[in-house]
Amino acid sequence: MELTSILIPLASVFAGLSVLLLLGGVLALQTSNPLRDRVNTYLSGESTEPVTLQEIEFSQPFFERVILPIVRQIARVFAWMWPQNRLHALRQRLAQAGDEIKLSPGDFMSIKSLITLLVVGSAILIGWLTEYSLDYFAILMLGGVAFTSFFLPDFWLSRRISQRQQALLLLLPDALDLLVIAIEAGLSFEGAIQEIVDKSRGELAHEFARVLRDIIMGKSRRTALAEMADRTGVPDIMSFVTAVNQAEELGVSIGRILANQADELRVRRRQRAQERANQAPIKMMFPIVFLIFPSIFAVLLGPAIPQLLDMFTRTGG
Repeated sequence: MELTSILIPLASVFAGLSVLLLLGGVLALQTSNPLRDRVNTYLSGESTEPVTLQEIEFSQPFFERVILPIVRQIARVFAWMWPQNRLHALRQRLAQAGDEIKLSPGDFMSIKSLITLLVVGSAILIGWLTEYSLDYFAILMLGGVAFTSFFLPDFWLSRRISQRQQALLLLLPDALDLLVIAIEAGLSFEGAIQEIVDKSRGELAHEFARVLRDIIMGKSRRTALAEMADRTGVPDIMSFVTAVNQAEELGVSIGRILANQADELRVRRRQRAQERANQAPIKMMFPIVFLIFPSIFAVLLGPAIPQLLDMFTRTGG
């Protein structure tokens, strides 16, 4: 019974992790653009046969044809349970994670609910098959497994946001340097951003390209930059947007403001590197104390333990 009480929580945790990894793999493979694929299908001259709606439907990934509609139906059931401010905050977090996550807040909440139901159902099924008694400890462990499985997608989302923001922080100083050079060469602010989009790759170039699309669609520069700051959630980008908007209001040279911003960002990047270097000894303390020191003690004191035991045995005898 003791072995069974240990195996059931472990099996439940592994089942939840497997479901989460499967979901992450499906989301990672979802990189195709349906609109682009459809246009390419119509414009390609490889086949002269007409493309039917059924062929277009079956050309889409299995996740979009089957899984995503089911998730959205479930999202309608769970949407009324969550307050609007929580959904708005989740929508902003999904935007900060990048455009690759093509999920609405309702879809994300329904996925969390599905994972929780699958993990809890698997745990109950395993307990029923092993005839495990439903005691207080089992109920407590089941609640812990349900709580963990429900918030695992949030941990994954936070990790993705952190990685994207870190990538933006690393690319921003160099992008500002290129922006200053382009503006001093005589280009406008939009033309300088276009140069960054053409000559660089990464998350920051993608964000600048979206700013240009928003400006072309009729939004003001201030609104497009403010939306970029909200989508990224990076304090340095917010500072950059604020400086550009203030320079536009006061009539100050944008090139001079951006040069000062680039210098300040380099200083911040150097300070963050020094901070991480100062944190390294503290972080190394835990593996040294819990992993390295026990091994050293075992090697040094191990040969002396039999002699000490023999001496205590003789003394006691």
